[in-house]
Parts: sequence; C-alpha cells; structure tokens
Amino acid sequence: MLKYTEGYLRLDDVRIHYYRTGGKKPPIILLHGATDNGLCWTRIAEPLSVTYDVIMPDAQGHGLSDRLGKGFSFKRYVEQVGGLSLALGLNKPLIMGHSLGADTAVNVAIEYPSLPKAIILEDPPWGEPTASAEEAEKERKERTARFKRLTSLRNLTLEEIVAASREMDPQWPEEERLPWARAKQQFDESLFFYPVVNESHYSELVPKIKCPTLLIIGENGIVTRETAANAARLWKSKQPFKWVQIKGATHNIRRDNFNDYKAALFDFLKGLPT
Repeated sequence: MLKYTEGYLRLDDVRIHYYRTGGKKPPIILLHGATDNGLCWTRIAEPLSVTYDVIMPDAQGHGLSDRLGKGFSFKRYVEQVGGLSLALGLNKPLIMGHSLGADTAVNVAIEYPSLPKAIILEDPPWGEPTASAEEAEKERKERTARFKRLTSLRNLTLEEIVAASREMDPQWPEEERLPWARAKQQFDESLFFYPVVNESHYSELVPKIKCPTLLIIGENGIVTRETAANAARLWKSKQPFKWVQIKGATHNIRRDNFNDYKAALFDFLKGLPT
C-alpha cells in the first residue's frame, strides 16, 4: 500500500495540493491528465516509491487544488510545476506526465531547461493536423460528447461512477477504478471552457527539448507510430530520445497494459545516468 503525506503550496495566488512519498531519494513529479488527480498515479507510484521520492500534485482545477480562475491558460500549469519544484527544493526531478500532464512536462522541459533530469510522456495530445473541415467537425463533436459524459458522472454516487468505469473500460484492473472515480467528483466543470491545451504543435516543441525523453504510446492511443517516428526525426538534442508502443493500450496506457508500461518505464529509468 502506498504511503504518502499531503500538503499545500501557494503559488502566486493559487493553492496547489500535492501528495508526496518522501525519503532521501531522487525526486520524480507525476503530472496527471485532464479530469484525473494526483492519486490516479497510485499504482505506478508504489513501485517508484522504492527508489524515488514521488510527488503527485493535483493540477489547478483538479483534486483538492484551487479551481480555475478568470484568465486561466495552459501556461499556468507549466509555471506551477516550476514553482512547485522550487518551493519543495527538488534537485533535477524526473517529470512524468499523462495526456495534459505530458504536454505540461514537455513545456516545463522547454521553459525550464535546467530543471528536469528527464521527462517521460504517456500519450501526449500530439495529433496531426486535421485534413478537412469534416474531420475537424467530427473531432469537435467527439470532444463535446466526451465532455458531456465526464461531467454527467458528477451527478452519480462514487459507487455508480466506479460501475460506469467498468462499463466504459472493462479491461482496467479494479485498483484503478476508485481513484479515477473520486477524481471525476473533484474536477472543475469549467475545465473544458478554458484554453488548457498546448497551442503549439509537437513539431515545434520536440526540437526544443534538451533532456532525455521517453515517449510511451498506445496501440490505439492519440500518438501514432508515424507521429512517434517523426518526433524522433525532429529530435535535435544530444541526449537520448526513445519511444515505445504498448500493445493493446488506448490513451490510458498504464491502465490498459500496466505490466508492459512499467517495464518500458523502468528500462528507461535504469539507463539514465546517476
């Protein structure tokens, strides 16, 4: 069972809540995706905590952190990770993110190049440009439907949300469901009305990353093999870039195929210089 403490930091005018396993170990910051919270990392945080001091913040608008305020933008997520690292005195933390959190990790590496030791990206939203107006409209409708489905869960009990997760994602292990369900009761409903997505295309971002990077993609996730291979071609740093595709996984890679995800992650961590 994962053991952790909880705390709050005030970064500018925003209170950010975080979980931390502690110990005199190298730090790793885990950045969750949209509508999740810090404890959605619990399953992978447990084996990581043997070697690392694991810090799992609730991003603004999620978990127990402050709600999104007027004028909020994606840039605030990036600044808050930098502020959290400074406030906690973290020395060269590893930064791992899923989806929105992965996008945030990329920009932290670019905006604060001396901060991360390495970044690990679980299926960041690196799509290719839509080819037509019809495809763009289809994507818009899918996003709207996803928003309505997630916000509708807030009207259910915790047990009902857990049951809904079994229906939507029957392949998930049971231990993933309760943290996911609690997070769905906590996120700010205005989340989808703010510009919380990185506006820059991955082709602009990848050449600017200087630290070692692992990109983990799913067989049926957002990032395709072609996009991952293109990211590798765009890589300019002398530090290593590696990408791995996880069989049978969708966007929620670690929930769909935890064993292969964990193996890819720890293989990469093992190869980093101490």
